[in-house]
Amino acid sequence: MKLFSIRNLHLWHRWLGIGLGFMVLLWFISGVVMMFVTYPRLTQEERIPHLQSVNPGLVKVNPAEALATFGGKPDKIRLNMLSARPVYHLMMPDGWHSIWADSGQVLSVNLELIRHSAHAFLPGQSISTIHLLDHDLWSISSSLNPHRPLYQVSFDNGDILYLSSHTSEVVLDTTRSERAWNWLGSVIHWVYITPLRFDHPEAWRQVIMWLSLPATVMGLIGIWLGIDRMRIRRRYKGGRITPYRGWAKWHHVSGLLAGALCLTWLFSGWLSVKPFDLFSGRKLSATESQAWAAQPDGATLPALPAHLANMNTLGEIEWQYFAGKPYLLGLAPQRSYLLDANTGALIPGFTTEALSAQAAQLLPDSKVKHATLLEHGDRYYYGKRLEALSPVVRLDLDDVADTSYYIDPATSRIVASHNNHSRTYRWLFAALHRLDFAPFDNAELPRWVIVILFSIGGTVLSAAGLVMGWRRLTRA
Repeated sequence: MKLFSIRNLHLWHRWLGIGLGFMVLLWFISGVVMMFVTYPRLTQEERIPHLQSVNPGLVKVNPAEALATFGGKPDKIRLNMLSARPVYHLMMPDGWHSIWADSGQVLSVNLELIRHSAHAFLPGQSISTIHLLDHDLWSISSSLNPHRPLYQVSFDNGDILYLSSHTSEVVLDTTRSERAWNWLGSVIHWVYITPLRFDHPEAWRQVIMWLSLPATVMGLIGIWLGIDRMRIRRRYKGGRITPYRGWAKWHHVSGLLAGALCLTWLFSGWLSVKPFDLFSGRKLSATESQAWAAQPDGATLPALPAHLANMNTLGEIEWQYFAGKPYLLGLAPQRSYLLDANTGALIPGFTTEALSAQAAQLLPDSKVKHATLLEHGDRYYYGKRLEALSPVVRLDLDDVADTSYYIDPATSRIVASHNNHSRTYRWLFAALHRLDFAPFDNAELPRWVIVILFSIGGTVLSAAGLVMGWRRLTRA
């Protein structure tokens, strides 16, 4: 008996469907929910409007003095207001640390500060409970690790805020409806079992990988069998293209209509967990970040200027270096401002030439071969990212991996980077899994319509297969 005979393929398809069909059904349903309700997170666009405007007249301690309290070199240093007082937040190798900018005393986070920060974020709402926890289902993101443990502040209306035990800042917000929809969306789709996902991330990755890979094989076999049983010219009795009736007919026809896209979704879902380190996106390395900033050894951060442009709207000020020079990044609702670190004057931005000169320092033995101002993005900088920040400058280097950097000329920040590896991943994952390709990459509504229609097909396909599998099991 041949392993890949038609009968054996039927058996493989049947038993893989019995074992994985329910999970695939849930993936189709939850995927549609995720299009409209994302997993809880706090974006800059949500966070900044809740911040009190910085008052420079209250700042008595300069950044160098604040840093001397903790020693070492911070990855970030920010200035905010907390309880109407200025406070520095420093990201050190062991996490966030805070110090009052008016007294130089180290910030000690307590329940009073937590209550004040929570009420400032959601004014007029009544707090029901406050708990100190390491993580829960909604706060498992690794980006929150420097803030742990977290204060979970629950409100009577069902809203929940998570605040840093190091800085007293709100780092995550979620509503009752958002959590409810996520149980039908992200939690199911990503198999977010909290102990597995947080405490054993590699085991969680293996679970996703070994659910989606055999599901992909099941889909591939199903398409082969579906085409084999389809008749266009010499049709079955009654002019039918399928020999099946009832649920089997629904399964066959929906597979013919939606099977190919369902297969690409399963395959790209498998790629989403970077199986066997085949493909992945590209992240900026620490070496690249340091080369971009080029902060001189032993350089002291300048004190906050007495007069700052647009100070009445700045909710946060961050010190940063670019090409060896210090700057201030002022964050206000709807936009950011680049300021001279010594005078506080507004800087219009950086030229393409200045950005190109510094980009040549990012990778050894490489130089910039192309510099392009992108008003409307490109195939690798698109969608919500494009809406949030445009225009950008794309700098293409001549290294062996054809690395490209996308830079905000208004702030000098590298907002994305790609190489041949990540570009391949973009097409194999984002294009296949989210239909992020022309003309849908910057057009949400048409993409939603197509995804929903094919998801309905996938739901019918999976549900019909489950009914057939159940009948086969109960018959056995």
